[in-house]
Amino acid sequence: MKTGSKALLTGTGLIAAFAVFFAVNIIVNQGLRDTRIDLTQARLYTLSDGTRNVLKTIPEPITLRFFFSDKLAGSAPQLKQYGIRVRELLERYAALSGGKLRLEVIDPEPFTEAEDRAVQAGLQGINLPGGQFYFGLVASNTLDQQQSIPFFQAEKEQFLEYDLTKLVYGLSNPKKPTVGILGSLPLEFGPGGMMAAMRGQSQPYLILDQIKQFFDVKMLDATKPEEIDDKLSVLVLAHPKDLSPQAQYAVDQFVLKGGRLIVFADPYSETMAAMPNPMTGQPMPPGGDQSSLLPDLFKAWGVEVVPGKFVADLTLAQRVQTGRSGPAAVVDYIPWLAIPGDRLSQQDVVTAELTQINAASMGAIRKLEGAATTLTPLITSSNQAMLMDVNDLQGDPNPQALAEKFKPAGETYTLAARISGPAKTAFPNGAPSSDKQAADKKDGQPAPAAQVMESAKPINVLLVSDADLLDDRFWVRNQQMFGQNLYVPIAANADFLVNAIDNMSGSGDLIGLRSRGKSQRPFELIDNMRRQAEQQFLARQKALEQKLSDTQKKLADMQSKSQEQSNALLSAEQQAAMDAFRDDLLNTRRELRGVQRELNRDIEGLQLLVKFINIGLMPLLAALVAVGLAIAWRRRRIRRALEG
Repeated sequence: MKTGSKALLTGTGLIAAFAVFFAVNIIVNQGLRDTRIDLTQARLYTLSDGTRNVLKTIPEPITLRFFFSDKLAGSAPQLKQYGIRVRELLERYAALSGGKLRLEVIDPEPFTEAEDRAVQAGLQGINLPGGQFYFGLVASNTLDQQQSIPFFQAEKEQFLEYDLTKLVYGLSNPKKPTVGILGSLPLEFGPGGMMAAMRGQSQPYLILDQIKQFFDVKMLDATKPEEIDDKLSVLVLAHPKDLSPQAQYAVDQFVLKGGRLIVFADPYSETMAAMPNPMTGQPMPPGGDQSSLLPDLFKAWGVEVVPGKFVADLTLAQRVQTGRSGPAAVVDYIPWLAIPGDRLSQQDVVTAELTQINAASMGAIRKLEGAATTLTPLITSSNQAMLMDVNDLQGDPNPQALAEKFKPAGETYTLAARISGPAKTAFPNGAPSSDKQAADKKDGQPAPAAQVMESAKPINVLLVSDADLLDDRFWVRNQQMFGQNLYVPIAANADFLVNAIDNMSGSGDLIGLRSRGKSQRPFELIDNMRRQAEQQFLARQKALEQKLSDTQKKLADMQSKSQEQSNALLSAEQQAAMDAFRDDLLNTRRELRGVQRELNRDIEGLQLLVKFINIGLMPLLAALVAVGLAIAWRRRRIRRALEG
């Protein structure tokens, strides 16, 4: 073949290769735009089925305006990286919504109209070199209803998907959820009930006001079980003491039909025990059953709250003042618990952001053997806890006497939990009859709906083994300021209930969302090595410093004696001892410096190895593969030439 022909063939081949390269890129960019492979351990970039279902059912278009100060983010690499993460997730939402989500990315540069829009929308800015940094989201629907995320916090990345899906769902379903409340705890009247409120001696519980700020609240009558219907977004049972069989049947059917239920059951309600006589306003005599357990319903759902027992916990005990047997003293009162954030599930959106919940005489929730449902703890005790008899709380319990009985079982108890999964009715023999139903039947009223024998979908029940935490005295303090009552929360009890209702009132897809992992993950192996090295360093450092101190003390004593004998020459033994002490001192200092150098030796070695693998080894392996392929291709050409 002539030289010119070879050059033409080579040029044509290069042009063809470039054409194929660009064609493949265009095809991949257009046809595989939404194709992703998620190789992360926590599946960070894979949206849950619940989110996909919410995005598929958006009825009207929603506009998402993502405000991110991109130019200012250059001085904050972590914010820059998290901004990319949020933007990519929003783009993924928009791609899966079928055009119902419209994403706008706005860079609110300082002193621009975009910054004015961010301020007007209520977004929070932080000071960075160059101006205010904005990193938030404003969403609106066709009804001009608006929701926002003022600032995306990297610390809440594990709930990023939940927050975005909740926002989209809220704008897709703008109607305020209806919450039905049923139980013996007089939330709408306060301590003493209706009679005390009429006498001006009581007022509604503050936690009810908190709920009404976010939801439409309907107080239900236990004598009218027909009010428990599918029109309720969530049903809350607040100390359901002595519920009639008909009311329990209505609750049973509500749950099996897919209704969401929050239960505050109590093995011993201290609030109700302290409730005054509704007629006279005088204290009620001690004694009586103050429990509100629903054993038949709980059994059908595969759980139990241990009857007649409460969880005493020395680690979580609240400090109370007592004046028994002597002067006033502050002691640990083991029935009352101050539950910190580390005993609240950090994997559930209801409890993850809460700091503390105060409760009294909580029960222990257990899963029954053979139950088909799943019990997911939300609140747990410490392992310095035990079950004690509720009779110990009758009358005026003595904190010291309770402490003397306390012997920790070394077991952690579940105090609040989610219950989900398949369930069957607690009334296999049919609906319980009542005189009213019999009368309605005689009057020709329509027959009740057919009984649901088992759930078609997993049930959604949130069970809390205490009703006292709804009482004002356990979570809020009343302070007087300029003649006005100022209520200051001391615990997150109200936030817990609002979070629970908010989560349970969403779609089943939203309830199923849980926390995800974080994109910023530490090098656990290096961190563990650093901790182990620090422990070894501290132990050796302490020993060497003690040796150094002892040597310095002996040397000082020797020098002091030599000064006292200044008029006399030191003996050879004394001089040798002082020289030995000085040598020992220098060796100890040298060894201490060596320990300090060794602290990070293994860590630095591992870091160098990781850098070599990422920077040097992988390119080297790629080059070796390329060389190997080239050699194989050349040998194949030579072999074909010889065979031809």
